[in-house]
Amino acid sequence: MPYKKKRFFSYTTIFLCVLVAYTCRLIDTDNNLLQSLADQCRTSIYLGMYCAWVIYLNKHIVHKRMRQCLTAIGCLMVFWFFLRTIKYHVFQDPLSEHICWYLYYIPMLLIPTLGLNAALLLEEKENGKIKKKHVLLLVFAAVLIIGVFTNDLHQQVFHFYLNPPYSDKNYSYGFLFFVIQGWIIFCLIAMDIILIHKSKISGKKRFWLPVIPGIILLAWNIANILRVPMISTIAGDLTAICCLCIVAIFQSCILCGLIPTNSRYFELFQSNGSLDAEITDNTFHRYYYSGNFPKLTEELRECVIANSSIQENGVLIKHIPVKGGHLFWTEDISVLLDQYQDIEEQQEELTERNQLLQMTYQKEAARKKLEEQNRLLNMIQDQTYKQYELLSSYMKKLEQTESREEYDMLLSKIVVVGTYLKRRKNLVLTRYSSQGDSLTMADLKQSLAESCENLKLCRIRAAYYVQDKEKQLQADDILNCYDFFEWLIEQLFDVINSVFFRVTQIDEKLQISVHVMSSTDIHNFLKERPELLIQQEEEQEWFIRCPLS
Repeated sequence: MPYKKKRFFSYTTIFLCVLVAYTCRLIDTDNNLLQSLADQCRTSIYLGMYCAWVIYLNKHIVHKRMRQCLTAIGCLMVFWFFLRTIKYHVFQDPLSEHICWYLYYIPMLLIPTLGLNAALLLEEKENGKIKKKHVLLLVFAAVLIIGVFTNDLHQQVFHFYLNPPYSDKNYSYGFLFFVIQGWIIFCLIAMDIILIHKSKISGKKRFWLPVIPGIILLAWNIANILRVPMISTIAGDLTAICCLCIVAIFQSCILCGLIPTNSRYFELFQSNGSLDAEITDNTFHRYYYSGNFPKLTEELRECVIANSSIQENGVLIKHIPVKGGHLFWTEDISVLLDQYQDIEEQQEELTERNQLLQMTYQKEAARKKLEEQNRLLNMIQDQTYKQYELLSSYMKKLEQTESREEYDMLLSKIVVVGTYLKRRKNLVLTRYSSQGDSLTMADLKQSLAESCENLKLCRIRAAYYVQDKEKQLQADDILNCYDFFEWLIEQLFDVINSVFFRVTQIDEKLQISVHVMSSTDIHNFLKERPELLIQQEEEQEWFIRCPLS
C-alpha cells in the first residue's frame, strides 16, 4: 500500500477510535453492566492506542535520544490510564483512591518535562554528551513529585478540611500546587516556542501543526485550574485530554518533518532505481524491494549470509543483517571484472617486459663490468710494463744461472717486484672502488710495509715513515710515491745495504726524502731522474729528495 494511503487510513482509524471513546464517555445510564462496558471499552481503546504509539515510536524514530524520550512519554500515558482505570473501576476505599490520585502527578509532571526535553533534543547530535539542562529539568520535576507524595505531611499542594483518609472531593489548593501548575504551563509554552523556532519546513508554512494541540492543551489546563464548568462537562477527563494533546503535538512534529522518522520504506526503495535490493524477514519472505533484484534460492541466500557476499555471473550479491530479517543488494561488477581482467593481462605483459629488461640490464651490467675490468687490467699493465719486463729478465737469468747465491738473489728480487705488482694493483682497484678518486696515506703505508718486509730477502734493511696516515689525498700522488719507491729500489738493488723512505706533507704538498747506505756512488744509478737532489752526507750515507708535481 502506498505511504499516503497508509497514512490516511491510520489517521482515519485513530480519529474513529477517539470518536468511539468519546461516545462511550457520553453514555450515562442506570444500567451498571452497560455503563461498565462503555467505560472499559473507552479505557481499552485509549490503552491500545498509546501502546501502539509506543511501538510506532520505537520502530520509526531515527534519533536515539528523541526515541527514548518519546517512548518514555508513551509509557507514562499507558501508566496514567492504568492508574485511572484501577482508581475508578477497581479500588473502592478512599485510601486507595487517594494514593492513585497522588500517583497521577508522576505522569502529569514527567510528560510535559519530557516533552520539553524532546523539543530541546531536536537538531542535537545523537552521540553527544547529555547536557546539564536535560538533567536539571528532570531533577526539578522529581522534586515536585516528592512534594506531592509528602503532601499529607505539609499540605502545601492540597489542603484538606476533613480528617484522614483524605478525599479528592473536599480540598483547596496550596502554594506548591500553583508551582506545579506553573511548571506544567512553563513546559508546554517552552515546548511550543522551541518547536516553532526549530522548524525545518521551508518558510515555516506548517509550523502550526504541532502548535494547535499545544495551545488547546494549555488553554484546557488553565480552564481546568480555574474550574470552568463547561470544561468538566465537555472535556472533563484529565487523563484523556492531556494524553491526546501530547500525542497530537509530537505526531504533528513527525507529520510536518520536525522529528525525522524512517518510514516510507517502500517508496524509498522504489524511487531508488540505481539500487537493486530487498528486505526480507528471517524466513526470507520479501517485504520491500527495489529495481530488478533477482529471485534467489534459499540455498544461495544462506551462502550469501555465510560469506557476507558472493559473486554470481558478474553480479556481486551482498548481505547485512537487520532487525527482524535480512537486507540483500546486488552490484553489477561485470565492467569491473572486464577491467580487472584487462589489468591482469597488462600486468602479465609488464611482468614479462620487466623480466626482459632486467635480463638485458644484467647482461649490460656484466658487459660493462667486464669492460671495466679489462680497462683496469690494460691500464695496470701499461703502467707496470717495465716491471713485467724486469720479471721476465730475472726469470731468464734464473734459468741460466748455476750459482746458488745468484739464484737466491734473483728469486728475492722476483719476490720484491711481484709484491710491488700486487700492491700496485690493489691501490688502483681501491682508487676506482672509492668515491672521489682518492687514496689515504694508510693505503700507501700498507704497500710500503709489505715491500719493506720483502726487501729483507735481498739483505736490505728497509724502513719507512708516513705522516698522517688517515688523511685522504689525490690517488695519483699516492701512486707516484709508491712508484718512486719501487723505481729507487730497482735501481739500487745491488749497491745499497739499507734504506729509509720518508713521506711527509708540507704546505699541502707531499715531500719524499730517502736515506740510503751504500759504499758506491749512486749518481750513475739515478741519472734517469735529473730532477732528484742527491747528496752524500757521510762516507756511506746518501740523502735523496724527490719533488712531486
